[in-house]
Amino acid sequence: MTPPAPPTREAELEAENARLRQRVYDAELTAERAMALLRAADEQHRGLEKQLRRSRADLQSMSDTIHQLVWRSRDEGDWTSASPQWSAYSGQTEEQSLGLGWLDIVHPDDRQRSLAAWHVAPAEGTLQVDHRLRRASDGAYRWFQTRATPMRDAAGRTLEWFGTSTDVHELRGLQVRQRLLLADFQHQARNTLALVRVMAQGLARTSESVDGYAGQLDDRLTAFSRVLGAVTRDPESGVDLESLVAEELVAQVAREDDQVDIAGPAVLLPSEIAETLGLAIYELASNAVEHGALTKPNGRVKVTWACEANEAGTALVFEWAETNLFGRIAPPTQSGSGINFLEQTLVDRLKANVALSFAPPGLRCTIRMPLTEVTA
Repeated sequence: MTPPAPPTREAELEAENARLRQRVYDAELTAERAMALLRAADEQHRGLEKQLRRSRADLQSMSDTIHQLVWRSRDEGDWTSASPQWSAYSGQTEEQSLGLGWLDIVHPDDRQRSLAAWHVAPAEGTLQVDHRLRRASDGAYRWFQTRATPMRDAAGRTLEWFGTSTDVHELRGLQVRQRLLLADFQHQARNTLALVRVMAQGLARTSESVDGYAGQLDDRLTAFSRVLGAVTRDPESGVDLESLVAEELVAQVAREDDQVDIAGPAVLLPSEIAETLGLAIYELASNAVEHGALTKPNGRVKVTWACEANEAGTALVFEWAETNLFGRIAPPTQSGSGINFLEQTLVDRLKANVALSFAPPGLRCTIRMPLTEVTA
C-alpha cells in the first residue's frame, strides 16, 4: 500500500485552531456554569439573610410583648441585647446592661452564683440559675428564675444565647409557706396523737368495763373531731373561742339564751391550744348535762373570758360558772375522771392554772393560761 501523505502545514494549523476553539468554548461554558452557581448562591444567601432578619424581628417583637425579661448573650454572660421589659424593671438602659452590666442589679450575695452558672452553661447546654434582681421602682430585690438556651449554627457552634428571667418571688414565698405549713402540720399531728393517747390511757384507768371505756372514748373522739373541724377551717388565722364554746354547747343540746350565757372579747386560739381547751370545754359541758346545771330546768351556765396583761405577756382567763343548783355538790370520786384528767392535761400542755370549785350554787372552773400577743 501506498503510505498516506503527511499532513500539510495548513491542515496542522486548522486542527490546532479547532482544538483552541473547543477549549475556549469549554472555558466559556464552565464560566457560565460558575456564574450561574454564584448567582444561585447569592440568591440563597439573600434569602437566608431575609429569613434571619424576619426571625430576629419576630423574636424582638415577641420579647417586647411577653412579661418575662428577655435578653441575648454570648458565652460567659456577655450580653448583646436586652428587652424593654428589662430596662423598665431594672432602670438600666440597654447599653448599661450589655456585657456584664446586667450583673449590677443582681443581689450581691447572688452574683458569684450567677457567674458560676454561666461558666458551666456551655458544657451543660443550658443556663439555669435563680437569683434576686433589684427593682428600680422601689429598690426591692425579687427572686427571678433565669433560663437560657444556645442558638447554634449547622456545625454546632454556639452563635448566641437566648434567655429569659421570670419573676417567681410570690411562687417562692408560697413554696416556703407550704414547707412551713407542712412542718406545722407534722408537729400538730404528733401533738394530736399524744393528746389522744393521754386521753385514752386516762379513760382506761378509770373505766369499769370495756363497753364503758368504748362509749366514753367514742364520745371524746367525737368531741375532738368537732374541735379539729374548727381548727382546719382556717389553721393560719386560728380558732375563734366564742365559736368553740358555742359549738360544743350546741352539741350538748344547750342553746345560748335558754340556759347558757356566753360573753368575752374576740380571741383567736392557735390550734394546739384550741384542741386541748376544746376538750376541756367538752368535759365541762358533758358534766353539766349529766350531773350539773343543765340537768335542771332553771339551771344556768355562764361562760366568760378576758385577756389580762401581765409581766410575762398576756393571759387568758376563762371561767365556767354553773348556777341555780342548790345543795352540796360532790367532786368526782375518781382521780382519773374527765375533769381531773383534763385539769392535769391543761397544766402539762398549756401551762395553765386550773381552779375547780364544787360548792353551791354550782360548779365553777377558772382556767388561766398564757397567750401570745398575736392570739388575743
